[in-house]
Amino acid sequence: MDERILQLIGDAQFERCLYEAAMFNLEDRRNRLRFHNFAFAMRELVGHTLKRLAPDAEVKKCIWWQQKAEGVVPEVTRVERCVYATQGGLSNHYVRTKLRLDFAQEFEELRDAVVRLNGYVHITPEVFLLEEDDIERLAVETIEAVAGLMACIQECRAAVGDRLSHAINDATVQQIVGESLDAVDELATHYSLEEIYVDSHEVTSITSETVHIRVSGSIGVTLQWGSNSDLRRGDGAELDESFDYTCELTCEAANPNPEALEFVEDSLMVDTGDWHDQEEDWINSAASTSEDHETLDASGIRSDF
Repeated sequence: MDERILQLIGDAQFERCLYEAAMFNLEDRRNRLRFHNFAFAMRELVGHTLKRLAPDAEVKKCIWWQQKAEGVVPEVTRVERCVYATQGGLSNHYVRTKLRLDFAQEFEELRDAVVRLNGYVHITPEVFLLEEDDIERLAVETIEAVAGLMACIQECRAAVGDRLSHAINDATVQQIVGESLDAVDELATHYSLEEIYVDSHEVTSITSETVHIRVSGSIGVTLQWGSNSDLRRGDGAELDESFDYTCELTCEAANPNPEALEFVEDSLMVDTGDWHDQEEDWINSAASTSEDHETLDASGIRSDF
């Protein structure tokens, strides 16, 4: 099975089962209906997947969607669902001029592939008993057209993330500096934040109204047991440690503004699981340190940009 299509399906169990059934039929060379069954299953798979990725109500909220004349059906076309799945509520102007992307050909190829499949769902003497070469060609064209939608989604999201990259880094650092890191605070009497690194960020979804971004990185902290005076007397301890974190940011979809990124409340998660697994060993290793560390503001914290 094509990994790109599996990514497009994600956790949708029904769609995965339908895709598996489509491929099982295609590979059953003893069955003269193998391509016809494949065509029927793939046509339905595309329909279900597009409706899940691009619900009517969401598509109609986008500034690029055009109201159809009264009585025209469907109100939302396959190509429009492809557009939404790829760019959500991003304006066409933003996609074409800011991101310099144009997926019109890929969307048309998927639409045309579904139209071709329709011709083999209804079995007639003209399409029955296809030659093996024709089956191979049609199957490859179909699979590539469906998988191509996943490539469009990934390319568009990556382009948005790249364009917002510096703003994402800045917003993440500023927010972490101003946050109370409860997961770290509970490990010791005091802590000071020394380093913040943004390792990666990913646009996880684009709805009709919002771009959702997930950020991953690490922070470096100094954990302190006892007061500063305890340290000077040799009764306290310090330990430098790092922890991974994730957080989420959002911005308006139509025309993502780097200056308008918003931090999702309560999304900052610091992973201290390894610390709890080895807490006793690490506290013992901290006993030999006694240097004072002052809490820094954003300008004094090391980062990777």
